[in-house]
Amino acid sequence: MLRRALILSLAVALTSCSSSHSLVDGGTPPDDGSTPPDAVVTDSAITPDDTGMPCTLSTQAVDLLFVVDDSRSMGEEQTSLAAQIPAIVDALTTGHVPTGETFDPVTDLHLGVVDTDMGTGRFLVPTCSDSGFGDDGLLRFVGDASDPACRSTYPPFLTFPGGGDTLAQDFACVARVGTNGCGFEQPLEAGLKALTPSSSGTTFFAGSSGHGDRENGGFLRSDSVLGVFVLTDEDDCSVSDPSLFDASSASYPGDLNLRCHDYPAALHDQARYADGFAALRDNPARLVFGVVAGVPVDLVGDPRTPDFATIQGDARMQVRVDPTDPSRFVPSCDVPGRGLAFPPVRLVGLARTLTDRGAGAVIGSICQEDLSAELSAFVGRVADARRAPSCLPTR
Repeated sequence: MLRRALILSLAVALTSCSSSHSLVDGGTPPDDGSTPPDAVVTDSAITPDDTGMPCTLSTQAVDLLFVVDDSRSMGEEQTSLAAQIPAIVDALTTGHVPTGETFDPVTDLHLGVVDTDMGTGRFLVPTCSDSGFGDDGLLRFVGDASDPACRSTYPPFLTFPGGGDTLAQDFACVARVGTNGCGFEQPLEAGLKALTPSSSGTTFFAGSSGHGDRENGGFLRSDSVLGVFVLTDEDDCSVSDPSLFDASSASYPGDLNLRCHDYPAALHDQARYADGFAALRDNPARLVFGVVAGVPVDLVGDPRTPDFATIQGDARMQVRVDPTDPSRFVPSCDVPGRGLAFPPVRLVGLARTLTDRGAGAVIGSICQEDLSAELSAFVGRVADARRAPSCLPTR
């Protein structure tokens, strides 16, 4: 059973909070007001700091955003994700992970989905909307039309408690986002816009604001653990200059399919996403970033403890033009009957950067049918993150 009590090392991390802690087992504070060496700090709220903000040592609030690639190659992969959703929901709400790990059940859960279609800046590209915005990081409320068990519409995000007996089925219906989306995937921009409040200085296409407190308002809570889970068979192509998608561009000549890699200056820097996602939590330990993408299966190991040096240094994770098909890159994995996936360089790089900042990360491979290990690892990381302290105002 994961311990809910926090020892002194965690209390020291609360540098912005008061040193007046609640003690168990009869601990007595020393005269200088510091926490005694053998004290155990409870997970209840502790005395507010000088700003009046109460500090909490753990949380029951968990907000999970799934960013799912909706391009035409993703049918089987979405099915694999949907197959694991009952186990995900059961693990979170009962505290029992299929691997045998146990933890205190989550009693306050939000589940949301966005797809990776952020448009192409009004340039005409096959499979992509010409609106310029695509689906724009808006939480999905449409069910899988091909499944008669799915309703046509759902709330923008699902909740527990309150989701009823069909919570897992409903979430699976929303998570199967279809395969009619833009072939230029922008999962990082979609996730960031979905969560960023409009009051933030971060802006998006055409000067637009984030949806976190408006269109997607209510999904992300101030005191929650935030989990962002990306499922895609491509790397991220979140553009800062949409003219990259102009087929006749003189600034970006060459094959349109290769431009996301060939012109990195036209993409948003990864620091935008490291800073942007980290800014959503006052403590990075309450952020978990999961990636299931084109990492070769044998490089994954334990998804909860990625060996970034090995993954990033492997030859299959290097982007190279395919000599047999110069309009694409060499796949990082090719699974018969399932399809191709390509090196997720930017996604893995962001996961490593967030880990260096204190967030949790999970890395898995989309090049397999069974995603149970990856999803169990994500649930485990989220459970761990609930014990991280926070000094934001509680809800």
